Amino acid sequence: MSLKKEFFPSINGLRAISIILVIFNHLLVHGSVFFNTQKYGLIKPFTDFLTDGQLGVNVFFVISGFLITSLLISEEKNTGKISLKNFYIRRTLRIFPAYFFLLLVYFLFQSLNFLYISPISWFTAVTYTKYFNWGLDWPTAHAWSLSIEEHFYFLWPLIFVFIKKYRNQLILLIAFLVPVIRVVLYFYPVLWLDDHTFITRIDSIAIGCIFSIFKNEILNKIKNQWNAVFYISVFLIFSIRYFPQFFKPYNLNWIFIPLGTTFGTLANLAIALILMYSVFGPKNIWFRFINSKVLNYIGMLSYSIYLWQQIFIFGFENKKGHWFNSYPENLIFIFIAAYFSYTIIEKPFLRLKSKFID
Repeated sequence: MSLKKEFFPSINGLRAISIILVIFNHLLVHGSVFFNTQKYGLIKPFTDFLTDGQLGVNVFFVISGFLITSLLISEEKNTGKISLKNFYIRRTLRIFPAYFFLLLVYFLFQSLNFLYISPISWFTAVTYTKYFNWGLDWPTAHAWSLSIEEHFYFLWPLIFVFIKKYRNQLILLIAFLVPVIRVVLYFYPVLWLDDHTFITRIDSIAIGCIFSIFKNEILNKIKNQWNAVFYISVFLIFSIRYFPQFFKPYNLNWIFIPLGTTFGTLANLAIALILMYSVFGPKNIWFRFINSKVLNYIGMLSYSIYLWQQIFIFGFENKKGHWFNSYPENLIFIFIAAYFSYTIIEKPFLRLKSKFID
């Protein structure tokens, strides 16, 4: 019996929104975004949302947890077992080629003195341990999120297969422990354990896994309140960043130490609920928007866009203000590089990946 991959609509649209948030955030960080979030009064929540790169990354994380777990559940249901070998081959063919092609280009650029990446930064980039020193250099800093995902891809299938009896409890425990870890690190900080590390961000992926495992139960709970669930989740995504300030006069801002704000546990739950609404909810104007051709195409290119945006947003050594790092020209170069990467690197390996589904 062969594994049939379940198709979920809206996923590429959600990926598109997440990569747009990352791009706008990085443009803002380097002073080249076309708006200033401090000048917009009543629409400031929208500009703050559009430049929230950490929220964008967590959308990727929740999607990853949901999709990978759904694939594992489907394989187990259809074949009676899970081939770890095929799983790891598929993940390698999906992630490694485009990423290591980027690193190869970086190596050539460094040889030509266009950029500089330190030896220790090279080591963490190549070994997917970037979240331990993500702040050392800009060109590879974004690999911190890829490192977290790779560690998840390695560990979760092992738990799924070898601790089958307790896997549901374990993933719930992981999601519960991350807020506890945040509290501990708040009072007893560790230099190399910040908001970009595996143990402080894994709750986002874990919540995606939970929503896949308990998909039917969750859908039964919310199917009669679709609109309320969606609107409350969207409100939370837009407003939660202001909650600590709002609750401070009441001495309740401590609540957000464990729960976080736009890249904490509450926001991750809101992201997961929006995902459920987008995939399984009513086929309304939101569904048509999130599945539009433009968003679908951006979402399809999102991995390559994520890889290449860094180098064209202030990524070249001593090239500040250079025309290919300037807005909006850099957006054109990001798209060209992403399109090339997807067409020449990703697509051939995706075709090869499809052979490992039996």
